Amino acid sequence: MRRSVLHWTLLLALFPLLGACATTDNPNDDGAEDEWAAEDDGWNEYDDWDQGTWDPLEGYNRRVHAFNDAADRYVLRPVAVAYRDNVPRGVRRPLGNFVDNLREPFHAGNYFLQGRGSDGTRSITRFAINSTIGVLGLFDVAGAAGLESKRTDLGLTLGHWGAPEGPYLVLPLLGPSNARDSSGLTVQYFSRHYHSPTHWTDIPSPERYAAPILAGIDTRVDLLALDELMAETGTDPYIFMRESYLQNRRERLGEDDWDEWDDWDDDEEWDNGDWDEDDEWENDNGWENGDWDEGEEDDDN
Repeated sequence: MRRSVLHWTLLLALFPLLGACATTDNPNDDGAEDEWAAEDDGWNEYDDWDQGTWDPLEGYNRRVHAFNDAADRYVLRPVAVAYRDNVPRGVRRPLGNFVDNLREPFHAGNYFLQGRGSDGTRSITRFAINSTIGVLGLFDVAGAAGLESKRTDLGLTLGHWGAPEGPYLVLPLLGPSNARDSSGLTVQYFSRHYHSPTHWTDIPSPERYAAPILAGIDTRVDLLALDELMAETGTDPYIFMRESYLQNRRERLGEDDWDEWDDWDDDEEWDNGDWDEDDEWENDNGWENGDWDEGEEDDDN
């Protein structure tokens, strides 16, 4: 059984690469204008690709979206509303903290894979503090001490290492995704499952799956405000969710890359990114401190 699971996991992990191989560059044409025109033709080859969206499976995705919408309308949203209205916030918050604390080791592992050792160490420290002083993660003691939570996942790790996001996908019940994030989600799911302490114990199944179910409900509660926003926009819900998801993931991946430069500082001439006004530069053509020396004349001869 585990061998079969491994085979499927590896297959899904390779799926984004198949999407990348299916995309070919246009041949170079002579002349700058022809080259740009050829490039434009290549981008327009896919529907909405010129807007940064690759959705070749839109027909399938819309059907899954309709299924998810019905499941949300009749099951998930009513449960989330009942949970929000009947469970006091003082109880919901510790339960949410407990679930978040279980994810810290996986955040740490992905940060280390991304080469972000400081963030990985932060996640491990948070897990150690909240699991002990915070009573198994019910209380975010680390956050109160200034160690705020930072989240990442295997999809962002794959993107950090250059894996293409692949086509947009809508997963049953899970919602918006893409090929890269879906493969990362699959690997991460089985990693959490087989490395969870409850997997090797005799804890009954309902209790074993209580944490992910609670996490799903808690996430849906956080998204209740989005329902009104979607209604106010009046746009196609499918397009709204697709563009919102892709933009969020790309921004998060970009923020992860720029975080590596946050502490960059050149002590010689730059102070917090500002040029030292006392420094002056001059070149041989008559420029001084950025201004043209009026004594110099332009002579084309």
